[in-house]
Amino acid sequence: MEKEIYALLNQQINKEFQSAYIYLDFYNFFEEKSLDGFSKWYKDQANEEIGHAWRFITYLHDRDQPIKLTPIEHDSQNYSSVKEILDKGLEHEQYISNCIRAIYAQADATKDFETMNFLNYFLSEQIEEEVNARNLIAKYNFVGETGVLAMNGLLQNSKDHEG
Repeated sequence: MEKEIYALLNQQINKEFQSAYIYLDFYNFFEEKSLDGFSKWYKDQANEEIGHAWRFITYLHDRDQPIKLTPIEHDSQNYSSVKEILDKGLEHEQYISNCIRAIYAQADATKDFETMNFLNYFLSEQIEEEVNARNLIAKYNFVGETGVLAMNGLLQNSKDHEG
């Protein structure tokens, strides 16, 4: 495996774990407000990101590459509103999408077809992640702050994170 591809893939493991931390921060905000639907949603998101990290780890092992875990850079934030979290969630997913595209572009440039094939899952996954984040924002924009409890109920019963 080309060194730059390896480095990007190994860095992505850290970014996926960092994503889980961000979603755990969101989870904590909603737990403290007793908004169990939102907290469930973001707990599920955090778990999904950990699953993504495992996929990268497994792929690197399958390609006979060592895993180099690095510290996760994250400071818990104080959020002021539901809307702020929803916006930050979309912003973060767009960042991760760009990271995946950068790895794919490097794999394409070096003709690493195996990595390109592996990343196809994540390209599709990121479309779904961004759609989910935009849909949450759209619903919030429709119902406003007074509709947060209704959204909370919808999220409590959401099946979006089920296989």
